Amino acid sequence: MTNNEQQFEFLEKLSFLLFESARWKIAYGGRGGGKSEGFSIALILLSRTKRLRILCARELQNSIDESVKQTIEANIISMGLEDEFEIQKTSITHRITGSRFFFMGLRYNINKVKSLGRIDICWVEEADKTSKTTLDKLSPTIRGRSDFEEDRGGPFGVGPEIWVSYNPDLDTDEIYIRSVSKKDQYMPDYIVDSVTNEKIRYAIVEKINYWDNKWFPPDLRRELNVLKAADETKYLEVWEGNTKQVLDGAIYADELRDVLKENRRGKVAYDPSKPVYTFWDLGHSDKTAIWFIQRVGLEYNIINFYQNNLKKLGHYLEHMQSLGYVYGTVYQPHDADNETLASRSIAALTRKAGYTVKVVKRPPKKVVGINAVRTVMPLCNFDEINTSEGWQCLSRYAYKVNEDTGTFSREPDHDTPWSHGADGFQTFALSLKSEQDAKKPKSILAKENNERYGKILNIGRTSSNWMGGL
Repeated sequence: MTNNEQQFEFLEKLSFLLFESARWKIAYGGRGGGKSEGFSIALILLSRTKRLRILCARELQNSIDESVKQTIEANIISMGLEDEFEIQKTSITHRITGSRFFFMGLRYNINKVKSLGRIDICWVEEADKTSKTTLDKLSPTIRGRSDFEEDRGGPFGVGPEIWVSYNPDLDTDEIYIRSVSKKDQYMPDYIVDSVTNEKIRYAIVEKINYWDNKWFPPDLRRELNVLKAADETKYLEVWEGNTKQVLDGAIYADELRDVLKENRRGKVAYDPSKPVYTFWDLGHSDKTAIWFIQRVGLEYNIINFYQNNLKKLGHYLEHMQSLGYVYGTVYQPHDADNETLASRSIAALTRKAGYTVKVVKRPPKKVVGINAVRTVMPLCNFDEINTSEGWQCLSRYAYKVNEDTGTFSREPDHDTPWSHGADGFQTFALSLKSEQDAKKPKSILAKENNERYGKILNIGRTSSNWMGGL
């Protein structure tokens, strides 16, 4: 430390942040455990010991105000260390050691992290909202030891560390799967180093709740007691870190609960005797999403999902080929005819690549697409592994919240990482509805439109289209 006389109290259960070395250091639990405060204090203390480059990240960060920068600043001041740090608009630097804090949203910038140079510690805050795509890219981006260079970085000089803090939300969230429900598979306590053949600590995962925080405020204790008396389940979710089956306000909450209840989410194998149909949503400056679906009998097997951002069409077509599927029709949304690239639409370029393309018309109202999904969902089986990110999109697809009243509106929230995956699934549902409607007499169609789009089993009866004839 730059001032050995100074001593600071620290949350005991987070001591592994300061005194143990591991590639992954993870703390999760309910509200009031002091995770964010503890992580920020630990980083401040470590930044005083040696020159470190610290990235404070989250899935989405539209401005510096949405980062943990204010939390770190407040703790620097409360610890009486403001003279040691230079606080700038987008970064914080320790004047003596040269340690520097950076702040970044990962959703659109994961490929830019390398441009920051060496990162010694990456703290991902609110990691329950972090997508599978981001987590897949994060570890190789925050590089460990190279065979061609000396170990460096990290608080213990044995390679970069990834710190993660979050309040559990859904049990299908990617970070919860990797750090809790399937921890042994993704984040074992120890691994064997491929270079030294030594057994090393790989992941430390601690659940921290309010009773672990000796500074837990009395007003919050009163608040949790009120909630516990009124709604035990809600209390367990908020204060003890229990997961939910679906997100509060999720549009497809009931349908997804039924999928889980009926065991329609698990291993769903690809059938090479049947074509795979793809259903797209196109992103401009954000994500493009693709669902991979097969029809088996009267049901639909959802066998894969893929999304990425800021990639050209060729990237997605190459990914399709890499899966080794035999493809049927490619269903793209209404704007596929309008998207221009080299004076050609996305749909035209996809056809040029050898695919049969159908453009699904945009419904007059968003509720039409939502109701189409609700109608077809009872016939769907989801592969748990290959569609995990798509399932997360459907689980988190929710209505906008009125910030003034705290109530849900009637409009879905499109400004989230989940909306494109949900919209891609609507392309699937709307294609079924459109092809079914095309076969019906206008009198019958008009009657059904005044109700709720007909009987479920009317969807996908044998025809010359993808619903049965192929």
